[in-house]
Amino acid sequence: MYAKVVNILMKLALLGLVLHAIFLNELTQYRQKAFGIRIVSYPIVASLSFIIYYLFLKRKKVAYPIIADLCLTLVVLADFAGNTLNLYDSISWWDDVMHFLISIPWVIVAGLILRKYIKNKHVIFGLVVGYGSVTHVLWEVFEYLSFVRSNSVESITAYKDTIGDLVMSLGGSIVGAVIVAYLVREKAKKAKMTRFDK
Repeated sequence: MYAKVVNILMKLALLGLVLHAIFLNELTQYRQKAFGIRIVSYPIVASLSFIIYYLFLKRKKVAYPIIADLCLTLVVLADFAGNTLNLYDSISWWDDVMHFLISIPWVIVAGLILRKYIKNKHVIFGLVVGYGSVTHVLWEVFEYLSFVRSNSVESITAYKDTIGDLVMSLGGSIVGAVIVAYLVREKAKKAKMTRFDK
């Protein structure tokens, strides 16, 4: 119940930030940041678990993936809030810290999906780190194509910034992969104990 309430509040907060960006798009923090794409794509990402569940999983009597839903919403909400408050441009280290922190829930979602099919914690760890690495490279490509290359200020420090982003994202992906590997190990332990008790 607590997770459900938090999830609803986070989605309402994201909606508020999206409306803020739509109606106050002339503010400095929204300029040359591909916010047209973010306004459309972020609510979709935050609703992805809900959409997939009601289209494919509900009829199979699968429990609602509340943790995955929370993680996806947290990722887009944190990034949107950071931009809305102009933290990315006003605090030099904010971008690096956010790349690290956002990477953790982002890869946990992939790990939660994978652990239903793969039982080996080492394989899960490698796949989750790989997923995080690939998606963050694609994110940096998106950033470059959407607003960095056309922004004379951003392009000056683009190489250094991209390397820093990738390193921090990799670090966050590793932390997320460790969390998922731990969950897989604990699940395997419980399954073994259940078999032993029987």
